Amino acid sequence: MNDGGGRRLRLPALLLTLTVLATIVGCGQGKTLKVGMASDFRPFTYTENGTNKGFEVELWDAIAQKGGIRYELVPMESKELVSALKADKVDLVIAGMTVNKARKDELAFSDPYFQTGLVMATAVHNTDIKSKEDLSGKTVGTELDTTGYTYAGKLPKLKELRGYPTINGAFAALNAGEVDCIIFDERGAHNYVQNEGKDKVKIVGDVLNKETYAIAAKKRNVHIGKVNSAIEQVAGNGTYDSLYIKWFGSKPQKLPGK
Repeated sequence: MNDGGGRRLRLPALLLTLTVLATIVGCGQGKTLKVGMASDFRPFTYTENGTNKGFEVELWDAIAQKGGIRYELVPMESKELVSALKADKVDLVIAGMTVNKARKDELAFSDPYFQTGLVMATAVHNTDIKSKEDLSGKTVGTELDTTGYTYAGKLPKLKELRGYPTINGAFAALNAGEVDCIIFDERGAHNYVQNEGKDKVKIVGDVLNKETYAIAAKKRNVHIGKVNSAIEQVAGNGTYDSLYIKWFGSKPQKLPGK
């Protein structure tokens, strides 16, 4: 009697387990992932005339192809990306996402794929600022909710730190004379200087720190392993180098951590 009852109980439990497993597998294989990207972070991710462009946009497409990942890009302002990830509005984020301790405490990250740092940018006619020590008594601007904003907030004796919703807004403030200096990603700042800011803005001083970029996800995301494998393949078959040269004009160093 006990044996028969045990068999009757075990069968529904087995069927339930198989149903759950089938659901998990089906979601993992058939789901179209929503991938958050910044709409205004040139040359990494940006939207122009309704088209998503940039180094990371093309890099992600190569990663997704190698990983067999179906996806939809979701452009938004940089400051919205982490909250969108936490709210399950997107599954992954690729948008110059710097890996640091605070973010690692609450998010999962892929292997890093880019090394950069923060730099200072001033008006071309500015001769007062040559290093971070010269920022004492100065007004500094940058994009809100970025590592540049965090870094600038720790600098002593600033006159004022001003945060802007977008980096374009920060550079507009610099051009208008509202701030003395911008602190921002090295590649993003150089891109601005070579294009919109040509003959108006210059990079000064040394790189302030070292940062690495990685793809972000919520903790225990099931796709990170597949993404890491695809990053390795894209780096190994020459695709990464080709994209880097296309967007930055020079051959990259090896991937961070390699």
